[in-house]
Amino acid sequence: MSEEQKVRNRWIVVIGAILIQLALGTIYSWGTLTQFVSPYVNEIEELTVYIFGVGLLSFAITMIFAGKLQQKYGPRNIAIIGGVLMGGGVILSSLVTTFIGLLITYGIIFGMGIGFGYVCPIASASKWFPDKKGFINGIAVAGFGAGSFIFNYVIKALVNAFNIPTMFIVLGIIYLILIIGGALTLSNPPEDWKPEGWEPPVASEKSGISGLEFERQQTIKLPQFWMLWIIFILSTISGLMVIGSYSSFIESYLIVDFVLIGSLAALFNGLGRIVWGKLADLISYKKAMLVMFSIQAILLFMYFTTNFNAIYFLIMTCAIYFLFGGNFSLFPTATTDLFGSKNLGANYGILFTAYGVAGFIGAVGVNLFVTLFGSYLVLFIVMGVMSIGSAILIFLLKPPKREV
Repeated sequence: MSEEQKVRNRWIVVIGAILIQLALGTIYSWGTLTQFVSPYVNEIEELTVYIFGVGLLSFAITMIFAGKLQQKYGPRNIAIIGGVLMGGGVILSSLVTTFIGLLITYGIIFGMGIGFGYVCPIASASKWFPDKKGFINGIAVAGFGAGSFIFNYVIKALVNAFNIPTMFIVLGIIYLILIIGGALTLSNPPEDWKPEGWEPPVASEKSGISGLEFERQQTIKLPQFWMLWIIFILSTISGLMVIGSYSSFIESYLIVDFVLIGSLAALFNGLGRIVWGKLADLISYKKAMLVMFSIQAILLFMYFTTNFNAIYFLIMTCAIYFLFGGNFSLFPTATTDLFGSKNLGANYGILFTAYGVAGFIGAVGVNLFVTLFGSYLVLFIVMGVMSIGSAILIFLLKPPKREV
């Protein structure tokens, strides 16, 4: 196969990655799904939100193993396992009518499927596109951010057309087709392959590039890894708490279409992954993160002021989703630049446990926080402070200079 054919064919991996991530991103459709599922299992939404939280936690824990497994058995095989688990978990949900049953099928098993499927297209696409890794990481995970835009309406249509068990069966079949179909496109390039005319960037402290390759057991011994892990928690927990609280915050002030807002916000979530990933290629992941975290802090400090106008609320919510999406292209790019591309799947898999921690706290902590302090204003201020913390830490982060 000629070099030109390889370069042309590598875009097939990107198409497959988008198909996989469209299905995986439906975890963010929980806000729509819970409206129908909570009455079905005869529980309040404040309790069923734990299904979403457990799903995020299961997703992140599974990523620890999936990152290493895809390295050993190939991204295609592990992504297929993810599709079977995710689709199978949703189909099994059609057989249960209790909170505990859904916690297992749509929480643990569904989350495991996402964990197996998520890292594979990122690891594969990054190897094929070292020349534009931020942009490709963004495209590869854009489907995850935008998937709920499509499936918010699919879920609503299925519930209106059928009963809830049938909805779960149809959704499960759709997920199986999308993930397994996308997985069949995944592959890794030949060892030491690189695009024609491209040379690896020079390592420097300013850009945050180490120019070194670290295996997972070396990476977790580095202080840079744990700094990045903490930054990941602080940044994503802010976005997740907005996702978990914007509807309950605004409903006492304004009448809005939450399905429309959630769906538009999901599109901005997906767009943010591409834009911030591309920006990382242009100015470095470190500068892109510094800009993103700073803007996020400002918007969160202002968010409480959106309670008087629906358009203002929509714009601010979409902007925060746009920033939140950037995390998922910038952090794999940072992982590659700091710790090398060869073990990206394994290293990002362990870094992603930070999102599991943030996801669980963000999903279940909003009501506890608001009850404790009696105000959303305090919640949004604390989230803004967390974003400032992220900006300070990324400014201080320096690449490792030698192997451990």
